[in-house]
Amino acid sequence: MLFDSIINKDYLYKLYLEFMLIKLLFIFVVCFLQVGSSEEARPDIVLIIVDDLNDWVGCLEGHPDAHSPNIDALANNGMLFTQAYCNIAHCRPSRLSMNHGIYPFKTGTYFNARYPREKKIKTPSIQQFFLEKGYRVVSGGKVFHGGSGKVGDVLLKRPKDPSAPILKSISKLSGPPNDGYPLDVKDYQMGDYKVAKWAIKQWNTVTEKPLFMSIGFYRPHRPFQVPKHYFERFPLSSIRRPAEPIEGDDWDDLPIFSKKLARSLSARSMIDGMSYHEYMVKNDHWDSTIQAYHACVSFVDRQIGRLLKSLQENPRERETYIILVSDHGWHLGEKKHWSKCALWEQTTHIPFIVTGSSIKPSSICRQPVSLIDVYSSLVDLAGFKIPSWLDGQSIKPQLIDPSLSRPPVICSYGAGNTAIRTERWRYIRYEDGSEELYDHDVDPNEWKNLAKKVDFRKIKDDLRKLIPENQHSGLRVQAWFDQHQLGYLEEINQF
Repeated sequence: MLFDSIINKDYLYKLYLEFMLIKLLFIFVVCFLQVGSSEEARPDIVLIIVDDLNDWVGCLEGHPDAHSPNIDALANNGMLFTQAYCNIAHCRPSRLSMNHGIYPFKTGTYFNARYPREKKIKTPSIQQFFLEKGYRVVSGGKVFHGGSGKVGDVLLKRPKDPSAPILKSISKLSGPPNDGYPLDVKDYQMGDYKVAKWAIKQWNTVTEKPLFMSIGFYRPHRPFQVPKHYFERFPLSSIRRPAEPIEGDDWDDLPIFSKKLARSLSARSMIDGMSYHEYMVKNDHWDSTIQAYHACVSFVDRQIGRLLKSLQENPRERETYIILVSDHGWHLGEKKHWSKCALWEQTTHIPFIVTGSSIKPSSICRQPVSLIDVYSSLVDLAGFKIPSWLDGQSIKPQLIDPSLSRPPVICSYGAGNTAIRTERWRYIRYEDGSEELYDHDVDPNEWKNLAKKVDFRKIKDDLRKLIPENQHSGLRVQAWFDQHQLGYLEEINQF
């Protein structure tokens, strides 16, 4: 009996070990299959960044003459965020902030010119993140301020454009933006055409890895020079300027600091003591510059359309998410301002479109979003956990329910200059303490500054509380004025 008992115990123990081994093997197989299926389920992602594109596209109705059928078609295929904004209205800091998901007021990166005390970002860019997660990463054109960036399996430096066969001064970006010129060239000679062609080839390259693409188109950035047939779509006789107040001067209720900022970006922007706007009006360049901007938007829309056509079929048979944004807005005479470098609506308002098979076509979200949300959103759509060091919030909930509320947008321009944009209000506080407040329900052009109106004091105070504290004490705009305005300061101060 004792012998039989020992045999039974050994036999049972052996069965137990075999059972546990089979169980562990089963768990391993299940986990392996889950990981494999998860990787196979990762979507392809295409991030399209357009330079200096404001809301002058058909889907945003920023201008009645806008010609952007391909961007509009993309919006019709997915969700359009009508209240999307940049983090800062300057190229380098905007792109750095978007690609790293970190606010400019945390790093002190406020201008294109580097500031010695800027805080270096040590966390990975969005391209580095997806590369480390096993994606094939390609980046081409102007994605960062200097080009495609340094991270990716395949990179394309921004190709150059043909030059206008006239005086070199027309291409100098430091002067007024009256550099529109119809080029006697074909589309295929332009840099953006080459970027689209390259991107199409990369898209059609089949690999087992999911694909992350960041593609940067240069137009409508200056110089406003594209093939002449795009200019012909907008005859000068048909040009319509931005609306202006019927009564009074739009600058009557602006603080002095705001006027100084709008009047001049630097000494290089002054021509014989005149601001951009004064120069454009005096020399009758307003209409021709609007024509040239329209032509550039129409041109880049065509190149984007070529890429979008190729994206209709996925050679890797994966889900595809496409997101299209601009790095910031652009003024063409609104509020007597040109270019970027301000905190008003037209300077900060951008296209923001997202498509995917799970996104309802022709859907619209009117909640505030910004470029700070791009990184977090794409990480979330790819099925990864959003890193804690990202400042943005994913738009994935709004892709399901556009009515879900989102926090206000924060936009900077230099240390201490901050705009807060809610669904209804824009509040601006400058580094000297002066303020602007606009009610977009009744004043979409921002003609009436309500900051000094007693009836709006509580609204203004509530919005002021949303301005982040402990902002990086980088270069202030006043210091920029003092350094670059030189002899023009005395004249500017009269305002």
